[in-house]
Amino acid sequence: MARPRLGRVRRPTASAAAVLALVLLATLLVACSSGGDAPAAAVTLVVGGRIWTADAKQPWADALAYDDEGVILAVGTEDEVSRQVGEADEVVELDGELVLPGFQDAHVHVPEAGINENLCLLPPGRDLATYVRLVADCAADVPEGQWVRAAGASLFGLRGTTPTPLAALDAAVPDHPVVVLDDLGHAAWGNTAGLTAAGITASTPDPQGGIVARDRRTGELTGLLLEDAQQPLRNASAPSPDEVDAGLRVAMDELARNGVTTVSDVGGYWQQGHTEAWLRAAAADELTVRAVNALYVYPSLDLEDQLAELGSRFRDDPDDLLQIDTAKIYVDGILDLGTAQLLAPYDDPPDPRFPRGFGYFAEEQLTSYVARLHAMGFRISFHVIGDAAVRRALDAVAAIPADRAEVAGRHHRLTHTYLVDPADVPRFAELGVVADFQVGEESTDLAYLDDLSEIIGDRAYDLIPVDTLADSGALTILSSDWDADLLSPLGIISRALTREAHPLPDAETAARMLTIDAATALGMGDRTGSLEAGKKADFVVLSDDIFTLDPAEIADVEVLSTTVDGVEVFRAD
Repeated sequence: MARPRLGRVRRPTASAAAVLALVLLATLLVACSSGGDAPAAAVTLVVGGRIWTADAKQPWADALAYDDEGVILAVGTEDEVSRQVGEADEVVELDGELVLPGFQDAHVHVPEAGINENLCLLPPGRDLATYVRLVADCAADVPEGQWVRAAGASLFGLRGTTPTPLAALDAAVPDHPVVVLDDLGHAAWGNTAGLTAAGITASTPDPQGGIVARDRRTGELTGLLLEDAQQPLRNASAPSPDEVDAGLRVAMDELARNGVTTVSDVGGYWQQGHTEAWLRAAAADELTVRAVNALYVYPSLDLEDQLAELGSRFRDDPDDLLQIDTAKIYVDGILDLGTAQLLAPYDDPPDPRFPRGFGYFAEEQLTSYVARLHAMGFRISFHVIGDAAVRRALDAVAAIPADRAEVAGRHHRLTHTYLVDPADVPRFAELGVVADFQVGEESTDLAYLDDLSEIIGDRAYDLIPVDTLADSGALTILSSDWDADLLSPLGIISRALTREAHPLPDAETAARMLTIDAATALGMGDRTGSLEAGKKADFVVLSDDIFTLDPAEIADVEVLSTTVDGVEVFRAD
């Protein structure tokens, strides 16, 4: 695809500038004589492109104008906008490019994505010997006694190996504590030094919501920590505040390059300093993305102590770029580990102790947390994979003792939502619960589905029913789960249209799920998500019109510029 010109900036001509100067001078004199009202805000006019607004009342426009406070003043034809705003201080002339509302990603792991760029990155799908060799190679560059941090491994394939992953890692890297994070965020692997630093010994029991893996023959630790059992190891090996800050900056740059203007960072690991990194960036005026972030709910902590901690971190000022108003609750795990909760048993359960999967919270515990967090003002992001977990989350929302319209208006959301029982499909719309899906490369790949079919049978070929939930009337959105999966919203749109099962009908439907629908789900629909007068000037300029391209080509479209709050945060070279 040929790359068009972008952003030729036109300022008023010399004569127009002189007239404008006289007007401004006269305005200033009048203001001085009438008590000193503030001067009018500067105006930027964007013309020459095709503007898809995501506003059902006016889907398409030729021009938009916004002020230096980042507020859209007018959208329409160039003549209409010019009449409304008068002479612009700056004119950005496009050459037929497509302008969209900025993409909104309601499920990302922002600091983690940046931090992981500087870890020892391991490829997925390798065997134990390969991973041990790669970690040992990384350890050679780390001073003795310091943490070796790696990420990206497929740890579910290491169970039942001889020697155990713990013994193999101890033999290869005896002089460092080691942590290896999996590629999906649901398991970690340590050596004895790492486990000891995390307070994990042979006598450590399974915590609430987690599994300390043991050899089935000997009962000895294998070094693998599944689900919430990994948190002590993650906490012990957590990077320094400076490293977290640097990771956040790296990740924000990547978000801007991909046209993402609003996120919900749902890692939310406040015990690892992620929340503080966001607060430092906001205080230093360094945010280049609008953020509606989550706090992780640890299942093993005391309920009252944790609620007090979460409440002290709550912030929901709509005028701030940073809000922290979401609670992240894991209901179950993932299919690959056999920890996703299913209504019918696994055909071949990876762990015979959990034939229907594994839950993070006991029933009463989950219901209590959801009701109390809702009463505190939090919206809740539920991690659900299996159909039983979906039902448990819906039941918890239905049990909230509050006005049902108010509960529905909070837009609690179920994320991932791989399997949904037909009986539960209409409950999303009835309860006002958001269905949040990711159509990642692996999860929509036929080879991956074939592998899953070995443990869940034909259910593997009916995953991620985006179209089913959208057709039911539920508020349905798309997100990335970056960096567990790829970030690009354009890649997401392309895959949503071209996948074998449950494809979406057209690019506009998919684009809405990543703009105005996502904004509504995040409680931002009155301020962002569409290009309308009075909303924030958050928009992206694309090299090609995704609404006229073959769906398979949409992933190759370039993001040429990204603007947040009226400030350009990315421009392609």
